Amino acid sequence: MRISLEKYALPRFSTLLAICYTCLCPDSISFAPENIFRYNDIMKQDKDQRRTSPGTFFPEHTPKRPTMNRMQDRTRSFSLFRHTILWCAIGLLGMHSTYAMEVERLRTEAVKNPVGIDVEKPMFSWMMDADNERGIWQTAYKISVFTDAAHSEQVWTSGRIESDCQIDVPYDGNPLSPSTRYYWTVTVWDNKGRESTSSEEAYFETGLLGSGWDGAHWIKATDTPLATSENAITHYSVEADFEIDNLSAGIIFASNAEHSHYHMWQVNLEAGYPRFRPHIWRGPDLADATCLAEIDLRPFIDVQLHKSYHLRIEVDGDVARTYIDDVLIDTRTNPDGGDYGYGTVGIRQDRALNNYNDTERAYFDNFTVTDLEGESPKILLHEDFSDENTPFTTGQIKDGRLFVEASYSWYNPMNTPTVYALDLDFLIERDNAGIIFSGYDTDNFHLWGINVRDKETPFLRRHVKTNGAFSSSDADLGKFFTKAELTGSLHHLTLKVNGTTVETYIDGTLVDTYTDTSGRLKNGLIGFRTYHDLTMDEMAYYDNIKVTTYDEEDGTQGTVTFSEDFEGAGMAFSDGTVITKKGSKMLCVHSTYEETCAMQTGTEKGIPLFRKAFTAKSTVKSAKIYASALGVFDLFINGKRVGQDGTTMYDELKPGWTDYRKEINYMTYDVTPLIQEGENAVGAQVSNGWWGGAIAHGMYGSPSLGFIAKLRLEYEDGTIENIVTGTDWSCSYCGPVISGDIYNGETYDARRESDWSMPEYDTSEWFATAENTEFNGEITAFRGPTVKVRDFLRRTPQTITVYEGTKASGTTYGTINVVRTLEGTETLRLKAGETALFDLGQNMTGWIRFTTKGERGTKLRFKFGEMLNDTGAADRANDGPGGSLYTYNLRTAEATLHYTLKGTEEGETFQPSTTFFGFRYCEVTTTSDVEISKLTGEFVGSDLEELATFETSHPDINQLYSNIIWSQRDNFLSVPTDCPQRDERLGWTGDTQVFARAASYNTDTRAFYRKWLNDLRQSQREDGAYPEIAPFCNFWGFGNSGWADAGVIVPWTVYLMTDDQSVLSESYASMSLYMDWLSTQSGGGFKYNGAGTATGDWLSYETTDGRYVSVCYYAYVAQLMSKISGVLSEAQADRFYLDSLKYSTLYENIKEEFQRRYLNSDGLPNISTQASYLMALKFGLLPETAIGKAREVLRKKITDNGYKLSTGFLGTSILNQTLSAEGMDDLAYDLLLQRENPSWLYSVDQGATTIWERWDSYTKEGGFNKHPWIMNSFNHYSYGVVSEWMFRYVGGIEADETQPGFKHIILQPTPDFRTAFPTGQKRITQAKASHLSGYGRISSEWQYKEDGRISYTATVPANTTATLYLPLMEKTDNITESGKDLKEAEGVDFKGIVDGKAVIELQSGTYQFDMEKGSPDRVEESTSPNLRIHPNPFCDRLHLSCSEDIRYASVTACNGQILYRQHRGGNIDTSAWAPGIYVVRVDTPEHSYTEKAIKK
Repeated sequence: MRISLEKYALPRFSTLLAICYTCLCPDSISFAPENIFRYNDIMKQDKDQRRTSPGTFFPEHTPKRPTMNRMQDRTRSFSLFRHTILWCAIGLLGMHSTYAMEVERLRTEAVKNPVGIDVEKPMFSWMMDADNERGIWQTAYKISVFTDAAHSEQVWTSGRIESDCQIDVPYDGNPLSPSTRYYWTVTVWDNKGRESTSSEEAYFETGLLGSGWDGAHWIKATDTPLATSENAITHYSVEADFEIDNLSAGIIFASNAEHSHYHMWQVNLEAGYPRFRPHIWRGPDLADATCLAEIDLRPFIDVQLHKSYHLRIEVDGDVARTYIDDVLIDTRTNPDGGDYGYGTVGIRQDRALNNYNDTERAYFDNFTVTDLEGESPKILLHEDFSDENTPFTTGQIKDGRLFVEASYSWYNPMNTPTVYALDLDFLIERDNAGIIFSGYDTDNFHLWGINVRDKETPFLRRHVKTNGAFSSSDADLGKFFTKAELTGSLHHLTLKVNGTTVETYIDGTLVDTYTDTSGRLKNGLIGFRTYHDLTMDEMAYYDNIKVTTYDEEDGTQGTVTFSEDFEGAGMAFSDGTVITKKGSKMLCVHSTYEETCAMQTGTEKGIPLFRKAFTAKSTVKSAKIYASALGVFDLFINGKRVGQDGTTMYDELKPGWTDYRKEINYMTYDVTPLIQEGENAVGAQVSNGWWGGAIAHGMYGSPSLGFIAKLRLEYEDGTIENIVTGTDWSCSYCGPVISGDIYNGETYDARRESDWSMPEYDTSEWFATAENTEFNGEITAFRGPTVKVRDFLRRTPQTITVYEGTKASGTTYGTINVVRTLEGTETLRLKAGETALFDLGQNMTGWIRFTTKGERGTKLRFKFGEMLNDTGAADRANDGPGGSLYTYNLRTAEATLHYTLKGTEEGETFQPSTTFFGFRYCEVTTTSDVEISKLTGEFVGSDLEELATFETSHPDINQLYSNIIWSQRDNFLSVPTDCPQRDERLGWTGDTQVFARAASYNTDTRAFYRKWLNDLRQSQREDGAYPEIAPFCNFWGFGNSGWADAGVIVPWTVYLMTDDQSVLSESYASMSLYMDWLSTQSGGGFKYNGAGTATGDWLSYETTDGRYVSVCYYAYVAQLMSKISGVLSEAQADRFYLDSLKYSTLYENIKEEFQRRYLNSDGLPNISTQASYLMALKFGLLPETAIGKAREVLRKKITDNGYKLSTGFLGTSILNQTLSAEGMDDLAYDLLLQRENPSWLYSVDQGATTIWERWDSYTKEGGFNKHPWIMNSFNHYSYGVVSEWMFRYVGGIEADETQPGFKHIILQPTPDFRTAFPTGQKRITQAKASHLSGYGRISSEWQYKEDGRISYTATVPANTTATLYLPLMEKTDNITESGKDLKEAEGVDFKGIVDGKAVIELQSGTYQFDMEKGSPDRVEESTSPNLRIHPNPFCDRLHLSCSEDIRYASVTACNGQILYRQHRGGNIDTSAWAPGIYVVRVDTPEHSYTEKAIKK
């Protein structure tokens, strides 16, 4: 058929409705066709027809969408008579439907069936499913809330509300009760008169709701045995005479056995006057120390150098009083709460704060500890240093006093000289063999390195590592051995330690005698240390290790106290690989990133366990537990892990990450099925998580892990009993989880498994707990999706490659020696000395699950990585032989799983729970022959519902989209992280803001982002600057452009995609504070500098001036703040309205200064990069006259660069979107399909299954990226932002700012209509995309036909409408819908042809459009010869002119809002207007002219 392009009449149905509505509602706006108002918009009574386009306000401003009460008042006023007439009109048209209409996808607070919410008036949302019937919208709803699943006990009903609102309708009943599960239903009526009530089970459960914790306290583990805790000494004194020889004197008291938690009271003269400086150590390192006060002693006593004083510390429970010469100088309560406790005493002398070479020195005498309990004091310790046999570990006796310099000296009554010998065989493969002895932990030990690399002759480098810092000295070995003699052959080493002397023997020859001055020599842990970077690769083998301890100094009475020959099932070291070398099993120790320490094991504590036994006095009706942890925790009741509602559906890595300085979440679980009448036990295990692990980057020091819980029992008789955490709980370290850390992995010893959380378990050897006072924030209910193992993403290995050793290949490390290859599902039988590589086929986040059989004590070591080394060449940044696991990019993250078998005959199945890995490949070694089966990759991440599909005719683009969605899955884990594998995994704000819109197409991010935005607000600096990382940790800073701006950009994005207005209101004060901070950043002669410049267009191939980027983003957030204020405004005079004007003016001022600062005389940027032009165009910063030229320059920059981009994070985030918005779709497709580096498909061609952090994370020419920071993730979603363009343009599903959340949809399919192609490219001939909005699934699909036209199919959900911009080959093309003339097609309203696209308004339903060549005599679109509008379509500027004098000119939006009204034409700034159709009207003295204009 041929479509007339004259004024297009509305369909008869629409006309009848319009007539009826106009008659019944005389105050309504005109329904004349020339106004192009949608009849269904008029029917939407809950949307304010005067709502402004978010952006600049005008004098004609009217309030935005009314509140719910106003909405209800207005909609209820629609009389029954009017409804009757309208429905009669529909009936007359024979519109009766046989389609079904259902209500589904019920959500509370944007989450399905949330448990433990602390919201007084929760918001309800639902979706209508009308089976794609056309023209369906909701006319009314009724919400009902009940306290029972049978819906018999109603607590509130909204009644029937005449409204089409179905997103975020608030509860409006009586106050909700805490600890209560509520069920709800919604009944919906549609415009066909049909009624449907939801059938799916929908509920929400309140948390504590302010009811409190009923006395629950944070607790922590201690080393105080339960058996002695009641008799522990709580009232005692520590005293000593002291004389400061230099700087200070420090007395230690109340230390635990490991010397990792203690108090140190110091008298310090370093400032030139005496100060009292009390400290607490909460870990073994200096970084774990906190100085509690700086007290000037001069008002009390003027302590001076070289004079003797008496210090006395009297401890009474939780109070310590300190006296000097009997003068009270301080009274102090234990900062950790609870009693100070009684423990080891000692002396600490260190070095000057600002001069390492200046040591603290002091004399001590008459050191006495007295028990003050009871009627008469009891002396527990007295030492007057009258002879040389001091019970303190270090120091010199001088004139009957103990002199201590720059060292610790611990009281040890059995302090006899340390005499022992360490024997072992070693073989240096490369560079160095590092032998650890006298070890305390990985940060404190002696290390003897036999070095064959750094000098002309081999040498012995003696290291002492103290609190992570090395000191060293060398002894030449050249007179005993050559490098060649010490390399590649087996030698025997003996270290004889006697007091402070260490003798070193190699092959029986004494090669060095060393006198130690550190005071730290002891018969401690042994181990091995290796180091690797791009210039060094230490590797050595060890065997036949033996420690002999001697009772006498002469070394005659010896006992072997440790031995290991690696021939048994297990091995006694924390790392390394047991292989066969020189005919014997040996331990190979090798690092792939910096330092690796393989420490002696067997005496380790596990992570803390907490438990409480209790009695349920009768039948329990309901049991709820509320719990949180300082660390990551798991709950257990009566031997079972706690899941949702007592099931095996578990939340992982609880309670997730927040800014622990301000807030931590508690979790809520219904545990009724787990509680039994009579005896019960509740327990928890706690590991480092984000609180105590390296991921906090020292944010909280080295804090104690903690736990808090309230178990609420409601009995059948209605009584309530609460079991709460306190010091009546017990603790232990005896569990199977030895260690758990997000960066470093998990160590699990199955031999230590027990029924520790069963009520009958014997806790006689457990320890007492103490109150943990280290958290000072607020405990709030968890919000958002929890972290889960997501079963549908489970991966099965594709292949298993087993290798043993390496083969020479002419490269640094050679290649692996493959001995067999298996299918991924086969059972693996692995021998000691072999290495197996599992390829999961997909880079992912999570952990593995496996079943294994082997001898008890066998140790499995699993390491995880994203890539394999390619050739084994160091100059390609390989860290091992070709084909082996590449882990250098993990940096300090060990990412290792250690599992020790318990040796059951039927086998044992395991998966970790305290960590996660980013990996495609999993490497396993064993200490003894073992069988491994059923290994799977278990995906772990926030449980976000996936909303989108995207597919094209191009398989590589489909793979690209798969890579994008996988990277999003992998990095949405509690917070939106940058990467899941290395020692970051942080909530980088810039990465988040560039990807937020793409992410919101892919998954339901609403609740996830709301939670994270709260983290961001909590982390905001007091002056308003947002951090680069949220939750904040000590890894980066604050206030850098593109990153800090996330605080404004992400809330707007969430609102645009979901219509969640609360996300704007919750963040508004914070965003305003940020804008205030930006206003203070003037300087350099300019007022509008924007945020900081440290990040800029991150990782770009072409550097754009950082200040230019900052100014552009300042303009952008000013624009957004004007829009956000407009959305929140409810009246013309309110503060939001005034803010909107303020921020609109700010934008104009920034733009004016930008043009003076950064534009040449021709109006083009004086900073000429792809990113500089993109930002100037995107943010509307160029004069109208320069836009066309700017487009030409940008096009040339890309084509001259070989059709390749040069942008980084920020430039890429707007690249293709801006090209399409500026009419350069062809160039956007050129970039999408580019294969050379840099491009999206370059990584696809290298086999990538996720998005890389860098365009050149790996290149065929150079191997792995060699950035000095080793910042090289292969799973980093930022560059996946191209999927935003893929949905908005290729698929053509676009949000409408005036009706966000896809209440009105813009369908703008943008096919690949290129006529010329860069070398190697081909046309995309088909694309289909879908997105599940809050209203239903939107779908858009086009197919390229042989004649160059397309066919197009779209689905518009019920209760929404759409504007379709359908691209035509020629304006004369015939368009049909489902084979019908458009005039006859139901739900279709053709508006005309603009810029080669047919503009069609659609009601809900599914549509199929086809186009064919039309008649050449087709009438062109009519235009007035007198009224001129250009450009049309327009972007940020519209120009009006008329051949007659203009008396009045106006531009009206489709919703009736007048956006422009003046007595003239000229240029109009339209940058703040939403895309859509606008009516331009010009009145002259003689005539009136009206035309349509389209904003793209």
